Order: sequence, then structure tokens, then C-alpha cells
Amino acid sequence: MRCDRGGLSGVAAVAVLVGMVALFGWMPAGDASEKSGAGKLPAGMGTHASGPVATVTIEKQPELFAAAPPPLTVTQCGQCHPSAFQDIKKDGGRHTFTCQGCHKSFHSFNPRKNNWDEIMPKCADCHSTPSVPHVQVFTQCSECHTNPHSIARLPMTKKLTDSCAVCHAGPPAELKQYPSKHTSLACAACHTGHGVIPSCNMCHKPHYEGQEFKTCASECHPVHKPKQVTYAKDVGARTCGACHGKVYAAWTGTPSRHGTVNCAVCHSRHGYIPQCGECHGLPHSKQLHDRFPKCLTCHQDAHNPPVRQR
Repeated sequence: MRCDRGGLSGVAAVAVLVGMVALFGWMPAGDASEKSGAGKLPAGMGTHASGPVATVTIEKQPELFAAAPPPLTVTQCGQCHPSAFQDIKKDGGRHTFTCQGCHKSFHSFNPRKNNWDEIMPKCADCHSTPSVPHVQVFTQCSECHTNPHSIARLPMTKKLTDSCAVCHAGPPAELKQYPSKHTSLACAACHTGHGVIPSCNMCHKPHYEGQEFKTCASECHPVHKPKQVTYAKDVGARTCGACHGKVYAAWTGTPSRHGTVNCAVCHSRHGYIPQCGECHGLPHSKQLHDRFPKCLTCHQDAHNPPVRQR
């Protein structure tokens, strides 16, 4: 049997049509849109629901919302923010007041709006320029006061350690004027936190067993010029004896009245050798003093002078 090219095309068209009918089913013209539902809304869309909206019926209680809620107490804030509560309690300084004193907006942060800076309180809201003595140098409060809830505790940041002399000009000047091993140390080597007054035993051993290190600076060594020994008249003689052992041993063993006189009464400043006449005047006759102008010619040891034995 012979078929021309046109016949083959007709057969192919019929075969395609039969396949489509088998695949999609026969659909008379005009019914396609109705069958597919094109242009129609789902049931109930755009109309009021005839049944209840919620699956559970809850009675309204408008009386619960009749009065405005009272402001949160500090304790209530601390229930959700315990770290901030404890920081203020321990190191809050002048910030020890109600949370609403700074925070005017609560729980209004929105990540999409990125409004953190907008809702957080600003230092300038309370601290004007004239009230802050160092604001001309430190314009960014948070560089030193890293935690506003722990405002009295300042970690020794680089900004702070590089600027100690701005507020504390005296100590650097003393360290430079009176050189010592302390001069080569950075402030933070001893002052591990702002306002921290270190104990001498961080670096130094005691002069004698049982010595209280709190007496080092108050009795002898000013910390920023430790070689310039200074002391009060009531400084403990045991402290003097730590460096002047032989003298201390003679003084503690003397039966004379000098044994009852504290070291600093005669030695009013470190290294000062007093004259006997400062306390005793001229106790002997003029002829005797003219013959022996130096008291120690006879009273050979001022710390253990000879006494009349009875």
C-alpha cells in the first residue's frame, strides 16, 4: 500500500488528537472554564462567616482592662533582667534608681526596624556638658563606662589606660619627678580596675612578720614616690626597726627614758639626726657644757644612754 506525504501528515494529526483526548478527557466547548473553576472564589471568601469565628467560646471580661496597669517595679524588671538588676545593686553608683528613670520605652525593639539606638536612653539625657569635667576629652561615654548598669565599675580599657593623666595629673608627675621602679610601670599594672587601690603585697614582701600592708603607704612609702619616705609622729617603731635593726634592738633594751619615746618624736623626718638640746636644752652647768660641747662624748649612744644606777 502506498501513501503520499500528505496522507502521513493526516494520520499523524489524528493520532495526536486521540492521545490528547485519552490524556485529558473529552471536554465540550464552553464547559472548560466551568469545569476548571477558573474565575471563581473559594467558598466563603469575601463573605461574612455564618458560624462562630473561634472554635472555643470565651466570655468577655472588659473589667480586666478598665484601669491602666501600674508601672513595673524594679524587682519585677529584675525578674526578667537579673544581670542588670545585680549590676546596679553592686556597682550602680548614682544610677541606683527606678528603671523608668532612664528607660522610657519597654519591649519595643523591632529587628526589622533596627530601632535599638532609638529606644535606648542617651547619656546626654541626664549628663549635660558642664556637669561632666572630662567630657571635652572623652566624648564617647561608653568607651570607659562600658556597662551603664555597673557605672561605678570601669574596666581598664586601652582608652582609659592611655588617658589616666587627664583626670589624675598628680601621680604621673610624681613618678616622673621622683624616679623609682614604680616609674617604669603602667598604671594598670597596679590599678587593675578604675578606682582600685592595690595592696603593696601584690609585689612586695613584708618588712617583718605580721606587718599589715595597708601601713606601707600611710607610714613610710608614698606609692608614686616610694623613695621619699614620710611618716607621722605615731608611726610604729617596729616599722622603723625593719630597716634599722641594730638601733631598734638597742632602743628596745635601754632602761633609760628614751625607751619610752617613739622614734618619730625625735626623728621628725626620715634621715634627720636631731640635736640633744632640742629636747633637753642645757641640763648641766655652763662650765660642763663648755668643756664637753658634744653630749655623746659622755652619753655615747642616744638610743641607749647611760643612766644613774641606784
